[in-house]
Amino acid sequence: MEVKNNRLVGDNVTYVQATKFNKTVDMKPDAIIIHYTAGASGAATVKLFSAKSATTSAHLVVSEDGSVTQMVDFNRKAVHAGTSSYGGRSSYNNFSIGIEISNPGYLQKIDGKYYTWWEAKKDKKTATATSKVFTGKHRNSVTKMTYWHTYTDAQIKTVKEICQAICNAYEIKEILGHEEIAPGRKCDPGPAFPLDDMRTEVLAKKNISINDLFKNAMAESATSALVIGKVSAKLNFRTEPSTTAPLKSSPIPKDTFIYIIGEKGDWYNILREITGWIDKEFIEQDNSDSDYDGELLTDNAMLYSDEKKTKRLVSSLNAGTKFNILEQQENMFRIKAVVAGWACAQYIKKQ
Repeated sequence: MEVKNNRLVGDNVTYVQATKFNKTVDMKPDAIIIHYTAGASGAATVKLFSAKSATTSAHLVVSEDGSVTQMVDFNRKAVHAGTSSYGGRSSYNNFSIGIEISNPGYLQKIDGKYYTWWEAKKDKKTATATSKVFTGKHRNSVTKMTYWHTYTDAQIKTVKEICQAICNAYEIKEILGHEEIAPGRKCDPGPAFPLDDMRTEVLAKKNISINDLFKNAMAESATSALVIGKVSAKLNFRTEPSTTAPLKSSPIPKDTFIYIIGEKGDWYNILREITGWIDKEFIEQDNSDSDYDGELLTDNAMLYSDEKKTKRLVSSLNAGTKFNILEQQENMFRIKAVVAGWACAQYIKKQ
């Protein structure tokens, strides 16, 4: 394989243009980010990225048989990395090439059998063959899943060849997993992919040393222009500006910072962050480039204090609420969402 005119050339390489990418600004790539698709097939991912409604993309998709579909030229910014930082750098879309490997990701163990996340939801489930189950801990301590779908030998070989070809064409400094530039939010490519061995081999040929210490960079808040307030006492958080209105969630602790987005009489309409555990069945996970990791599928979703559902925190989150993932179990996710509600203005001091 080799790179010519910002495209990969070789056997089993085809081109299908993605819908969502920067078509005007040139990019000088110096990093490669490895992903898994969390989907059923490479063809499905290609169809997703090329759909008119697509909001994300990657430069390359590697299917199960090792065939490659390029969807964005290497000198254009694809939409694959999301809020990201590593080694003091952030916003990896601006200088990285994204490689999506077709792979379901983590597996759930139910009654001694293993299932992909979509099969686990079905009444009549089709189990993953035990020969395709990899057992291992994730590099990020916040990711608790143990069982993962294996990658094919053809995929591993192809990805290594791709990375070598890209390194020969560009001044690549880093080959990283999505899990390393967004730890906690993302867990791909996961322990089933030999990322450490592959990048050591590929980068060693260019005598490039990688920085194995990452730093989490705070992304610029989309709400930075809003008025910030601080709660002066333990404060009830309600659905409407009334002392008789139902509680939106557990009370807001003293000294919590919130955003004020409106007021009515003696009440402020505020935004606060809610963190808690939720069943996988109530969420749709987004493994792409979105600023959020997923959204709620139902108005009846319950948020709990821990993965054992010891205490209910919120019972009124609405379908469509966006959230970020802080920690993952096999069927429980600790998420952080921003929720709007009402609180007495006398207990909130504007900052």
